Amino acid sequence: MKKKYDVAVIGAGPIGSYTAYQLCDKGFAVCVLDEKVNIGADVICTGIISKEAFKRYDLPTKSILSRIDSFVFISPYGQRLEYINPNVFAYIVKRESFDKSLLDLAKKCGADIYLGQQVMKIEGSTDYYTLFCPRKKYYARAVILATGVNYRLHKTVGLGTPPGFLSGSQIELSSSIPNQPSRIEIHIGRSFAPGSFGWVVPTDGHSSKIGLIIDKDAALGLEHMLKDRLHIPLSDFDRARLRQKPIAFGLVRKSVKDYILAVGEAAGQVKTTTGGGIFYGLLCSEIAVDRLARTLKSGSDLRDYELTWHSALVSELEIGLQLRKAARNIDDPTVERLFSFVKNNRFWIELLRPRINFDFHSNLLYFCLKSFEAILKR
Repeated sequence: MKKKYDVAVIGAGPIGSYTAYQLCDKGFAVCVLDEKVNIGADVICTGIISKEAFKRYDLPTKSILSRIDSFVFISPYGQRLEYINPNVFAYIVKRESFDKSLLDLAKKCGADIYLGQQVMKIEGSTDYYTLFCPRKKYYARAVILATGVNYRLHKTVGLGTPPGFLSGSQIELSSSIPNQPSRIEIHIGRSFAPGSFGWVVPTDGHSSKIGLIIDKDAALGLEHMLKDRLHIPLSDFDRARLRQKPIAFGLVRKSVKDYILAVGEAAGQVKTTTGGGIFYGLLCSEIAVDRLARTLKSGSDLRDYELTWHSALVSELEIGLQLRKAARNIDDPTVERLFSFVKNNRFWIELLRPRINFDFHSNLLYFCLKSFEAILKR
C-alpha cells in the first residue's frame, strides 16, 4: 500500500530540515526529499548566523567555526570605521556540518528522509498530492517548497518567483590576509562592488571567506576585489574557484496556493541588505508550521501564511530595496564624505548603537539615511 504523509518537504537545506523537524515534533507524518545526496556540500554561503538565532532556535553548536564580536568598514580610499561589541553577536558555521545536523534532527524526530530524489512534477487530487520522482512516487496532504533559489516547481504549481536577483560570489583562501579571528571586514568601492560591498570573514583561524554581492557578474567583481583591493596575486588563487550564485532579491507575492507553500529563499525570505537567508527562513518556517498545523487539523485556509510573513518582514525587505537603489548612484567621494561625517560626529555613534541589530536592519538604516540626507542630496 502506498504511504501517505501529512506533509512532504522538498529541499533538505537548513530551512526545509528545520520545518520538517517542527512538524514532526507536532505529531505529523513528514518526509523530506532532495535531489542531492550529500547535503550541505558545495554550498555558496558565508555561514554567518546571529547569536540570537542560535538561542531562539536551539541550533547545533558543533558546526561553529568562529565567533564574531566586531566588524570594520573600509572605505574606497582606506578610511576605517570599527564597531566592537562587548560580547559575541554572531557565529560563522561550517555549512555542511550545520545542514546535516538539522537534517539529523528532523530524522531523529521521525521524518523519513529520501535523498537523491528529484521531484519532477506535483499533481493534486481531492485528498492528497502526488510527487513524481524519476523512479518513485510520494504522496502527501500538503507540500512545502524549501528549494532555495530553484524555482522550477513554483511555475508548475502556480506560485510566484522573486521580482529580481542579485549575484553573489565567494572564495575561501588560506589566511594570508591579516585579519583578527573575531572580526568581519566590509569593503566598499565602486571598482569592485558598485552600489554594494565585499567582505572578508574569518573561518577557523586558518582561512577566510572572501566574497561580494552585486547586481550582476559577481565573480568578475570578486576577481577585481582580490587583485586591486586585497592585493592578492593571481598566482595565489584559481579563477575556477570563484564560485557564483543568484540570490533572491525581494519578496515573492504568491508563496501559497491551496495546500502548497514556499518557505526560505524559495519564498524570497532573504535579507535585501546582505543576502543572508537563514534567520528570515527560520522565522518564516515557524509561521508556516503554525499555519499548516492548524490547516491540517481543522481544514482552515492557508492564505494567512503569506499575510503573516509579509507583515513580519516587509519593512525589512523594503528598506534594503531602497538602500540598494540609492547606493547605485553614490560615487566613491560621497562615500568618503559619509565616513568623515561619522568620524567627526562621535555623539552620532552613541545614538546609533541602540539601533544595531544583526537580524533586523530597518531601524538602523532609516536612522542612517535620515542622518546622511544632506550629504546624499548634495
